[in-house]
Amino acid sequence: MIGPVRHSMRKLFGTIDRGVELLVAAIFGAMVLIGFLQVFSRFVLNKTPSWSEEIQIFGHIWLVFLAIPIAYRRGAHFTVEAIRRQYSLGMHKVFDLMVEFLWAGFAVVTAWYSYRVSLVAGRSVSPGLEIPMSYPYYGMIIGSVYLLLVVLRRVCGEPPESPPEPAA
Repeated sequence: MIGPVRHSMRKLFGTIDRGVELLVAAIFGAMVLIGFLQVFSRFVLNKTPSWSEEIQIFGHIWLVFLAIPIAYRRGAHFTVEAIRRQYSLGMHKVFDLMVEFLWAGFAVVTAWYSYRVSLVAGRSVSPGLEIPMSYPYYGMIIGSVYLLLVVLRRVCGEPPESPPEPAA
């Protein structure tokens, strides 16, 4: 039987996971809509909004860095099975743990340097949206922190999710 604390943690993590997935879907939907608006404006109205390309670039940064932990959580990133198969089953756990620590290192380094760059970039303003240039880097920071949370969950024994089955 799962203890109440463990059940609450799973519920909390499930809520966070679902929230990030919904955010990624919303960003992607907004990018498609804005891209359609940009093409329509350019070729039909002969006037392109000054902000449309910039918001798509910033959205892409957020999309990528939030999608990395989603794919990792689902076990969708490729692994080098050829190297793993060379060792005994006991070494598989060591190899898997090493991979987890590499992901954790990637998350920490990316979060740290994105934060440092955001401090400098925040002093300038984007030309189209007129927002601080630090905003795109916040997506990298948030995505990296979420990736670190997913890595810690996996190190503590949570197995990767099975990817959703394709619709028939």
